[in-house]
Amino acid sequence: MIEYKFESIYWFADIIYQSVKSDVEFFNYNIDEFIQSATTFQKKSLLHIYAESTLYNYFNREFRKNGDCYEEDCIDEWRKIFSAYNVKLKYCECDFDNVENDDCVYEWFSKNELCFKKLFKIISLEVVHILFANKNFLLEFNKLARKSFEELPKELLSNKGTVRRTAIPTWVKKAVFYRDYGRCVFCNKDLTGIFSTMASSNYDHIIPLDKHGFNDICNIQLSCENCNKSKGAKEEIPIYKYEPRW
Repeated sequence: MIEYKFESIYWFADIIYQSVKSDVEFFNYNIDEFIQSATTFQKKSLLHIYAESTLYNYFNREFRKNGDCYEEDCIDEWRKIFSAYNVKLKYCECDFDNVENDDCVYEWFSKNELCFKKLFKIISLEVVHILFANKNFLLEFNKLARKSFEELPKELLSNKGTVRRTAIPTWVKKAVFYRDYGRCVFCNKDLTGIFSTMASSNYDHIIPLDKHGFNDICNIQLSCENCNKSKGAKEEIPIYKYEPRW
């Protein structure tokens, strides 16, 4: 079990959400991790990797360009976030008293670079926890992710030049089943077996492998047999229905 803090987490999640909407591609990320997560199902998904690297890139650019616009209370807020996630800052103070130093905030960020990377690694867990439920977001994210397809070594690809199909692990099926409430994401058919014993579950790639999709948990959705067969290699938009909890 993981204890979530949710300290300013919707701020961070919105940065990732807007980055995907703005087509901000993978950049300055661990390529080896990307290759592993794209080709074989890993619990550290492509969305984890994207969230980590994008948050670091975002604030590295923000503090470098606009650091002179920040006041001391901004650093106080960051201290609260670091404290909430039990990440210790190595360099706590910022020289705001030096009026000639417009780069003091960026210097503070740079000195704590490893601390920020550790923080964003933890925060990415909560960001994925939130955004994994948004099926429309996952479709857009996977469209964005495949733009980095050229990073994959040819020896890991099929004869078609696509990622080789692998068996979907049980842990992936369970996570996707619960996320999709045991219903087909296209026709909303119940697939739990409670109300209908005739429907069979299929686990479908959101972006098909033939369209340069990946073997990643964020690229898997639940569908019934009929919708899966009719979808084929098309990139269909899922429905978005839910039952109110009260």
